[in-house]
Amino acid sequence: MKKIIVLLLITLPYILSAQGLNAIYSFYTFHSQSGNYVELCSSIDLNSVVYNSEIAEVELTTLICKAENTEEVLYVDKRNIKATKNETENQVMLDIQRVKLSNGNYVLYLSFKDKNSTQPALEVKDVIRMNYPENELALSDVQIINPPKKSSNQASNVKNGYVIEPYMFDMIAKDNNTLNYYVEIYNADKYFGVDSLYVLTTAIENFTTNRKVGGVLKGRRMKSKSTSVIIGDIDLSELEEGSYYLTIEVRDANNILHAYKKEAFYKESDKKPTFEQIGIPKDAFVFQLSEEELNENIEILYPVATEEIKRFIDKDLKTSTREVKLYFLYSYWQTKNADNPQKEWQDYRNRLDFVNKKFTTNIKKGYETDMGRIYLVYGPPSNIIDEKFKGSSGFKRRTRADYEATPELERDNPDGVVYLPYQMWRYDHTPFGESNRTFVFYAPQNDMAEYFLLHSNVRGEKQDMYWESVLSRYTLPEGVEGDAGVQFRKGHL
Repeated sequence: MKKIIVLLLITLPYILSAQGLNAIYSFYTFHSQSGNYVELCSSIDLNSVVYNSEIAEVELTTLICKAENTEEVLYVDKRNIKATKNETENQVMLDIQRVKLSNGNYVLYLSFKDKNSTQPALEVKDVIRMNYPENELALSDVQIINPPKKSSNQASNVKNGYVIEPYMFDMIAKDNNTLNYYVEIYNADKYFGVDSLYVLTTAIENFTTNRKVGGVLKGRRMKSKSTSVIIGDIDLSELEEGSYYLTIEVRDANNILHAYKKEAFYKESDKKPTFEQIGIPKDAFVFQLSEEELNENIEILYPVATEEIKRFIDKDLKTSTREVKLYFLYSYWQTKNADNPQKEWQDYRNRLDFVNKKFTTNIKKGYETDMGRIYLVYGPPSNIIDEKFKGSSGFKRRTRADYEATPELERDNPDGVVYLPYQMWRYDHTPFGESNRTFVFYAPQNDMAEYFLLHSNVRGEKQDMYWESVLSRYTLPEGVEGDAGVQFRKGHL
């Protein structure tokens, strides 16, 4: 499950930028005799880091929480990944972590910070689903890997006597016609019976149509064991350029499907498919858009886009062909709703129209504002508190001794503080599995023409522990909160 954009593109490779840190992450779940675990893989482009005395250093922070209660942190790791200029053959730093997790859903947070740069950290958020029922037939996630090598070492990239390194890019180059993969099969002995035979099938499916590609199919007979390790490869030389799934299936002697797993990839090739071949119908809504409308419909994805899609919009949109843009836009909405991508697109357009009417300013379109972005990403809030110049009586009264000790804290009327205009948006549930979350927006110039995000307890969003002091324009003593602080705290407890 790699997190890059190339699945959506026809001809554009994933090109790493030299401006700002670039990193790719993926994760895969497995089962072992000692329990379930997730393998976290991170790749950092050495061309995007800043060197200090020929040394690159990136701080990688990993946090895993329970999805139903993100306050319950199960795993925290902070490590510095270092490299010397020209140290690695592939010009990347690869890090692999293995974390034991029981069955359930989890929220993953990753932060990449270049220690030699003033640029802010790259932050990502994802959901890990772990489900390996005891005694039931199951497959691990499928890893697309670099060509494996035998090894007797105990390094983090060695599994079952082989060096297994994930292929961190979703794009398979045109001069590479062999796809290597790794997958594990569990509990076949309990499901089929010890030493019973079953069939393992490896196939390639079209990404958009889910149809198997003719001529690219492998099958082998397997004996049922508690755990079977599969290291294999498949020929891609006959594939047209486009997006595909590598599909691993477990079938019985009667060809009945019992379990399967998929992993997506993009194959670069000189063989170019037609729109119909890649699953875009002739009457698709994207063909009705002019060049200007096509660009605009891609640009408005920015508030909800991943970092990879933002990179495409910023760097590649203007120079891309119309064919690439058409495929990009249609594929984006098809991944959201395979049965009716047009409806998904139209629903977003309707939300965007609302946002633009509600939050547009003299200098910004609604979707470019903080409120517009939050609305598009998280949907309408469950509740809104709207306060304009609210006075607070909740601050601790300061004595003359307090003033003499900390005169910089004094204001004309510290016991009658008036807040800047603000709104609190509360969400009972977010689309990312968090509950009882709050956003605080404020108008720093008092004119309420635009509200800016000040603070939130949603992970990955802006957080400022001194937000109430900013809102009140009064430096609160440590441990003191006013009415706004009480509103916020009660909103998410």
